[in-house]
Amino acid sequence: MIASSARSDALLVVVGVLLGVAASASPLVTVGALVACGLTLFAVARPTWLVVAVYAGILIDRIGLTGMEVSEFPITLSKLTVGGALGLWLVRGLLRGDRLVRWHPVLTSLVVVVVVTALSMTFVGTLKAGKFVVFGVLMTTILTGLVYAILAEAPLVPVYRLLSVGLVGTLLVSLAGAGGAAEAGRATGTMGDPNEWATVILLVTPFLLGGLADDRGWVGAALRVALVLMAPMALLQAGSRSAMVAGALITPVCLYLLRSRTRELWVAIGVAAVAGPLLVDSELALARLLALFDNLRGAAVVEDSSLNERSELLRQGLDLFADHWMFGVGPGRFSAATGFVSETGRLRPAHNTWLEVAGEQGVVGLAAVLGFVATVAWTMWRGVRDATTVVDRNRVVGAAAGLAALALMATTLGLMTFSIAYLVLGCALAIVHQARAR
Repeated sequence: MIASSARSDALLVVVGVLLGVAASASPLVTVGALVACGLTLFAVARPTWLVVAVYAGILIDRIGLTGMEVSEFPITLSKLTVGGALGLWLVRGLLRGDRLVRWHPVLTSLVVVVVVTALSMTFVGTLKAGKFVVFGVLMTTILTGLVYAILAEAPLVPVYRLLSVGLVGTLLVSLAGAGGAAEAGRATGTMGDPNEWATVILLVTPFLLGGLADDRGWVGAALRVALVLMAPMALLQAGSRSAMVAGALITPVCLYLLRSRTRELWVAIGVAAVAGPLLVDSELALARLLALFDNLRGAAVVEDSSLNERSELLRQGLDLFADHWMFGVGPGRFSAATGFVSETGRLRPAHNTWLEVAGEQGVVGLAAVLGFVATVAWTMWRGVRDATTVVDRNRVVGAAAGLAALALMATTLGLMTFSIAYLVLGCALAIVHQARAR
């Protein structure tokens, strides 16, 4: 305690000297320094807001592009918020002497993935393309560990509420038609892609419902109704067929989480019945889903170009894996190695995380990723098993349902470095830690 106080006094003296020098040089610099100090003190006092800031930065990442690059890496708002949160968390540790790092088997498995990916890049010699994958996985590993360390001993109710407000606001933007649109008017939310936007909804909604399920305040009730009302409509608005299938699979889990909130469910259903037709073109989503089923059973009148493209990518990806089954063709080289060109005349990604890893890194890389997935599944199962309260069990089940939906969506998208997934994973580790500690 004495050592912590001495460090704080020393830092305050240093800050005072620096502010004095800045004031003598430029008043504008002084104002900026005072704002920075204020933000630092706020972050030190309420570190959970660092997680909220990172979450907000990731949610609006596609509109947070700065146009700047460092060694070909684009500088985005999400990267800046993660870097800022990391720096402020370190400052808090220096000021208060708190524990900065908490380790977990999931983080060990992520480090293994980083190392294996880097070795694959080095062995195959694909530095130019592979560096983006390696640094992407490294950054998401840091993000997971940072969120886990911040929330492991923190009260989670305010965090759930703040994150829910962020998602509700984003859903409102999407339903209002202000979040962007893809082909056929499909909503893209703040992600710039309808399938990625649908993945965010599937991942974050059950995770948040797990934490809000036992929130007895009126704020929690309002947020529950808003999520139950808007998330399905936003999912239909995105028109992602794989997301609709995954959503149907996790819906029973969401209903289980809200088993004691039947009145709120009926309120949401009633409002949706009135407002849904005004906000969402459900016919478009259902027509796309029926067209998929018709193509799968060979009864379609019009060919499904998206299904044909993904089927061909699957075939070529399996051939690529068969030809380079041990070490793959190198991280980031799936598109170039298959050479598949879409109708738009561009090389296409795998649209399948598992296939992408298998083709680019072979059995070695796939084993590392599957080991990571197995470690996450084991952690969530232990959390459910060891939870001693309904609150903890609901939180763990909600987080597990969101991560399971993400794993399903990974069969149709490349989600290896999907930032918000690792933020939710860090939250899940903290939830399990608290559940098992009690």
